[in-house]
Amino acid sequence: MIKRKQRRQRKLSHEILGMIAFSLLLALLLGLFLSHAALRIAESYCFYHDIPMTEFDWISVDRWIFTVSALLSAGVFAVLFLSLLNGRITYIRKITAGIEALRAGQKDAALPLEGSNELTELAGAINEMSDAQQRLREKEQALAQEKEQLIRSLSHDIRTPLTAILSYSDYMLSREQPSPAEQKEYLQLIQKKAGQIRDLTSVLLDGGKRNPEHFEDGRLLLEQIVSEFAEELEEQFDVRTDLSGCAAFSGAFDVQELRRIFDNLCSNIQKYADPSAPVVLTISLTAHDLTIRQHNAVKQSAAPSEGYQIGLNSIRRIVQHYAGSVTLRQTPDAFAICITLSEF
Repeated sequence: MIKRKQRRQRKLSHEILGMIAFSLLLALLLGLFLSHAALRIAESYCFYHDIPMTEFDWISVDRWIFTVSALLSAGVFAVLFLSLLNGRITYIRKITAGIEALRAGQKDAALPLEGSNELTELAGAINEMSDAQQRLREKEQALAQEKEQLIRSLSHDIRTPLTAILSYSDYMLSREQPSPAEQKEYLQLIQKKAGQIRDLTSVLLDGGKRNPEHFEDGRLLLEQIVSEFAEELEEQFDVRTDLSGCAAFSGAFDVQELRRIFDNLCSNIQKYADPSAPVVLTISLTAHDLTIRQHNAVKQSAAPSEGYQIGLNSIRRIVQHYAGSVTLRQTPDAFAICITLSEF
């Protein structure tokens, strides 16, 4: 690695030495030519004008011509060498500007790759740093957006069991003398919803960490969650569930995620569904997919709010963990959603 680096460093120095040698050779040739030409011109001038010249005079003329030629050669050398070096200096300025742009966080800090030396290698390294910085910036932005979406999604999902707790509490407070059986029933419901809030809060604090478990009888798990779904809505809606197309199967599920899917469906039904029409939930299983279909009529006065989209986005985020998809069919009078889970 060290030898390779030294070889590359010598390559740039060789280029500079080549510029010096070329400029010096050209300047020397030009100096010799000027000196010889000037001496011939002086001799011709003295001969045609019959000017007597002593040996001492010719020595002085030779010195004068040599001095002028040397000065001209030095000037030519300096101008030629600087002209050849100017390309490298300009490239160094471009590299310096690229470093400043990279420091300033500009996205288009790419440098052209000119030549094949250490400066080219340096420009390539700056380009790689710029690309890495851009990828890091995009990754940080994506993580920040994902974190924000997770917080919004879980915050929305927490409201569903919280609303249920408030509803149960209000109902119990409105009753003057609830029976012991009724008290126990609603306290159990409140405890269950409080447990859901605790679990969702734990997910939020863990940054969305999943906890999938393997279930030998996946159908039994779905029957339990669907039963809770129906119980939540049965006082307001005619809920019709159908699991006849779902045979016994095994799979790995995060129970909290499945509950969040059905809680969001339940929340949207309570807000926007028409109580005079049935709410239908169908679950079916094929060789590769588990499909959840739900549809209902829509209240004419219902206008979807921001929470509606947050709930649907929460479902989509969960379904991604199972390599699934979410399909919606909406009209002013009806709503239908098809949720497919492919890997479980």
